[in-house]
Amino acid sequence: MKFNKPLLAFISLLAFLSSCSSNPEKSADTKSAEKPALTETVKAEGDADKGAPAPAKVAISSAVLPVGPATPNPYLQNPQKFSEQVEINFHDAVASIQQKNWDHAEAVLKQLAEKNPKLSGVYLNLGIVYRNKGDSEKAAAEFNRAINANMKNVDAYNQLAVLKREAGDFAAAESLYQKALTIWPFYPEGHKNLAILYDLYLGKPELALPHYQAYQQLLPAPDKQVDSWVADLQRRLNGGKAPEKAEVK
Repeated sequence: MKFNKPLLAFISLLAFLSSCSSNPEKSADTKSAEKPALTETVKAEGDADKGAPAPAKVAISSAVLPVGPATPNPYLQNPQKFSEQVEINFHDAVASIQQKNWDHAEAVLKQLAEKNPKLSGVYLNLGIVYRNKGDSEKAAAEFNRAINANMKNVDAYNQLAVLKREAGDFAAAESLYQKALTIWPFYPEGHKNLAILYDLYLGKPELALPHYQAYQQLLPAPDKQVDSWVADLQRRLNGGKAPEKAEVK
């Protein structure tokens, strides 16, 4: 079951203009993996998340969420203006990623990076391209460049964490997810992927549960698949018994 929710090109461009500075999946033998990312915002098709939901207008509560209404993604704030040609080229790269034309996307993004070395989103998407081409070493290098160009690029931390998790370096993956959540405590994908890491790879279901719950609270509508994971996790934590439902009065 794949988290196949590609980011719209419009959102991708918006994030791209704001920056300047896996798909995890539930596999047959494990419950799930993290998702690859799109951003600045393109997220790679088949690996991307569905984009940051609008900040909640009411206070939300969770053991791992700050008190108060959700704040917007800091990476997408303070948009910068770029030349029309840069926008055209980036749109071209986004379309190529969505069409899985990795070679063309790579060529366009490399040219953009050479002429615009401070654009974090270009490196992020180039890393996504390399990840889809099976070159984890190059992908990791690009995700690190994205972080160096903009330390608030939470999607780059997320993508790099996915690579670390896939390589079996769970401690590094945990650290990267936590860094992303330090930058933006209301990052839905960060909470979900950290929960997956705790649940499936680190054997810490008690730490996974509040992050799954935070993820659900940050979505405009609950993810039914994650709902089933939460119910299963609660049964395991409750000794195999279904959690008691609150009595309605």
